[in-house]
Amino acid sequence: MRFPLVDRSLRLPLILALAMVGVFIINRNHANRDLGFRDYGEQCGICHHGGRGQAAETPPLFGRIDQIADSPEGKHYIIDVLLNGLSGPITATGQTFSWSMPAFNRRSDEEIARILTWVARQGHMSDPPVFTAADIAAQRRHPRSSEEVHDEREHLDATHPLP
Repeated sequence: MRFPLVDRSLRLPLILALAMVGVFIINRNHANRDLGFRDYGEQCGICHHGGRGQAAETPPLFGRIDQIADSPEGKHYIIDVLLNGLSGPITATGQTFSWSMPAFNRRSDEEIARILTWVARQGHMSDPPVFTAADIAAQRRHPRSSEEVHDEREHLDATHPLP
């Protein structure tokens, strides 16, 4: 590689700087490949500890959301949780959690759909549910309180036991 206009003593640092910029661009493009992963990390990952939850504090998501959303009622419930939040004690994976999840209704329909679809893919189903922006928009037209979402959860758990 020839750099006729660059002083010889600056060639190696220039080559290293260009290589570092190239690596940064490649890594950034790779990270943006799955926006659901990025959105999840920015919005949910810290509280849900990377999707695996925290004992007695925050329920795990991975391996559960796909199973819950496998029925139309479950999918409806999961969307309601993201849009409206959830307050009150719940049982998940045999553990009790008494916590409050905030509403994420300030996020776009597309972003919520990406997050939920990505989380559903982290489960064990070979064909996990897919959430669309239209699914989210339809639920957004019917806002609920976090307590109503908790009641929805109890009803769903009685008819379709939740993991």
